[in-house]
Amino acid sequence: MDEPELTPAERPKPPPAERTVTDVEPAVDPADAGGRDLTAPGATSADADATGPVDATADTGAPPLPEQRVAAEPAGSRRRLRHGPVLLLLITAVHVAMLVSYAFVYPTWAGYDEAQHVDMVYGLQHGAGWPAPGEKMIATGVAATSDDFDRGRYADMFLSGAKRRGAPSFAEIDPTPRDERKSFDALGGPTPVDDGRLSNQMVQHPPLVYAAGAVLLEALPDSQDWSYDRQVFILRLLNILIVAPLPLLGWLGARRFGLGEPAALAAAALPLAIPGFTRVGATFNNDGILTLTTGALTVVLAGVMRGDLRRRTAGFVGLWFGLALLSKAFALTLPVMIASAYLVGWWRAGRRRAGPAAAGGARLARWTRWFRSEAASLPWVPAALAVSVGVAIGGWWWVRNQVLYGAVQPNGWATNPPRREPLLLPDSFFTWFSYFFRTMISRFWGGLGLFEPPQLSPIAIVLATVVVVGLSVLAIVGGRRRLSRADRLAGAAGAVVLLLPVAFAYLSVGQRSWADYKVYTRGIAVQGRYLYLGIVGLGVVVALGLRRAMAGRERFAPLMLLVAALLMQGTALLAICSYYWLPRRVSFTPARIPQVVSAIGRWAPFPIGVTIAVFVLTTALFAANVVLAGVGAKAMPAGLRRTRLSAGPAADGSDPQSGSESRDGSESRDGSDPQGGLQSRDGSVAPAGSGSRNGGDRDAGVVAEHEAVRLR
Repeated sequence: MDEPELTPAERPKPPPAERTVTDVEPAVDPADAGGRDLTAPGATSADADATGPVDATADTGAPPLPEQRVAAEPAGSRRRLRHGPVLLLLITAVHVAMLVSYAFVYPTWAGYDEAQHVDMVYGLQHGAGWPAPGEKMIATGVAATSDDFDRGRYADMFLSGAKRRGAPSFAEIDPTPRDERKSFDALGGPTPVDDGRLSNQMVQHPPLVYAAGAVLLEALPDSQDWSYDRQVFILRLLNILIVAPLPLLGWLGARRFGLGEPAALAAAALPLAIPGFTRVGATFNNDGILTLTTGALTVVLAGVMRGDLRRRTAGFVGLWFGLALLSKAFALTLPVMIASAYLVGWWRAGRRRAGPAAAGGARLARWTRWFRSEAASLPWVPAALAVSVGVAIGGWWWVRNQVLYGAVQPNGWATNPPRREPLLLPDSFFTWFSYFFRTMISRFWGGLGLFEPPQLSPIAIVLATVVVVGLSVLAIVGGRRRLSRADRLAGAAGAVVLLLPVAFAYLSVGQRSWADYKVYTRGIAVQGRYLYLGIVGLGVVVALGLRRAMAGRERFAPLMLLVAALLMQGTALLAICSYYWLPRRVSFTPARIPQVVSAIGRWAPFPIGVTIAVFVLTTALFAANVVLAGVGAKAMPAGLRRTRLSAGPAADGSDPQSGSESRDGSESRDGSDPQGGLQSRDGSVAPAGSGSRNGGDRDAGVVAEHEAVRLR
């Protein structure tokens, strides 16, 4: 007589000596998930989302399946897996160190419109409020030193690149001795200048970062008596702190989107490979706060696109959207990204509910019936909640502008100023577009001067552009062919949504530049830095493309990005130091490094020992990053594969666990993709991060309970 088949709960458990552990550490320890074990029976993806993605399975961002047991890990594998978190911390540390280094490399007032940004902070400190466009004149105390760069003794070399025509570099100019540099108050104070110059146009921007700078300076004892360059450096440090989390956001966004640890580390390293971004992050401006808030919004929306349609998540979407609205006008296009992300999440949740027949490519009639039934479950409530919260937090500013000045973003000068950008001839659309296309790419990677030179090598710019564009295209169209067309379409849509901030910023800059060109025949406001708001989403997409391009070798992705970052930053610093910090007709050689450091130290707001310490620390951190990334890649052999798991056949007769995944996070043989989801009881795919059947706000996107998993 045959014995009855035992259920998973009735099967005898192996003795403790025979119990094994998974061969991949989860991104979040189950014991840390609010006191609830995410690997216990009954745990849901909603529990996982409360703490972040937990990836103990095939790169889906899904929590570990209950009672999961796999083959014992090789000796030392847990030690190797700790390289990921350590490397993430090191990437963040070297990112901050590079920002501080650039804050020394670029002298005070050498940032984009830095004097105008600092003047807004200084005005708030002294009760100037927020004047109307055309009414905010720069303070005398700020203009006393910043005019040297805008219209004084350094302007020719700094603005026009006249070193090539014989103008002296910073290395040949003796700055005011450090102990003789005065404070803004001592240099003239907040009294507005009255020499007929243009007003401070920054009144057209929201006040968030300027208010934060004023609060910071007011909180520091006796800061009003510090020399002007030290006060500016404190504001630069504020901007550095604002953009410091960008590598962490890139990692979180990639993990939440479903990528494995190596690809997520590659996404974290991308900001390091853009010297223009490092330059912008190291000086005081309002680009940093927009980059941070849009990056944080991207992280949350990555989970939304995986099916997290809960109202609590919508609240976080609204929070970051609202803060972005208080940063810069480019945030006004973000509602399109939010709506698109919710549509992708709804699509995934609906496909999971549709069951295996629809997921396997049913006929048009079946899809039509499914769409009609699912249309009522469109995520109107969470999407509307997200946008409403954002508008309530930051939308009032733009309504105020419309009411007071008749424009959402008025002209900050209240007049049409004379233009000093280059004249573009002959007058034609093709002339403008050629200039716009080349300049946006060049200034995105290496906007190192104001405007040029110094410049990155054209070879570096072209190679970096080709690689990033190629990987982005691969991320969009390179899904596994074994996936259904609908799954590939959903994955491509998710990647496109991540790129929307960059795309809309590019189109906005182009539209404005073309409108100005028709009036002035000049290339106006063509700044690659306007694209940095989407740097987190771009990093995730590039990491996904790199993952697909390096199938089976993904463990080398962080090393490749760090080496590329080292080459890009080295090329940029070579151009900057050769142009600004070496005398005329002197070429850079390694023997010139002490001369360069000495020249930078004379202009710095602190003793030269501080400058040297920052440069040495940055070099050591960069070397440590490359070494650790290489060790981590070497310690993770490509041939090691996970032991197959089986959850039993699905309802359609297929085996949902018919493939396996390599230890380095490469795609499984069954064609699973980072846009995949949790395998449900009926064989359909549920998006990771969706709400539980029993809890949450009963939004769309619930996840069915999972079968117990046993070794095949």
